[in-house]
Amino acid sequence: MNFSELEGFRFYTSAKVRFCETDANGHMSHLTSVIYMEQARCEYMNGLGLFFAGPGGAPLDKTFFIVNQSVEYKSQGHFNDNLDIYMKINRIGKSSLDLHYAIVKRDTQQVVSLGTSTGVYVDVHTQKGTPLPGDLASRIEQFEAGFLQ
Repeated sequence: MNFSELEGFRFYTSAKVRFCETDANGHMSHLTSVIYMEQARCEYMNGLGLFFAGPGGAPLDKTFFIVNQSVEYKSQGHFNDNLDIYMKINRIGKSSLDLHYAIVKRDTQQVVSLGTSTGVYVDVHTQKGTPLPGDLASRIEQFEAGFLQ
């Protein structure tokens, strides 16, 4: 693996490829990378206190809508592979974030896929973009500090 592909990533979560996530060719379906990206994004946003559900499961007034997403497939994953899904915020805008992902086989450190997405912070009542919290950069730094390798 080219370690520059993981430069700047601190947060990661894990997954194991399930049989239902493989296709007729016996490898991880292309859709599975998107599902794992969502898993990482939800765990990350929950860690920042920005996930859709608030305390006690009550909906928050603001959440993220994914408005753009892409995946570059680098190698095959297979049933029972243990994966690490890395995620980082690459850009903080006024009301949007650019997120980067790397899905890596834990045992070989081979990159399975790289991805990007853009999330817009939205007021759920007006369905319009709204400014990100002013303390977001410090929240990110504090959250990611727990994942330093």
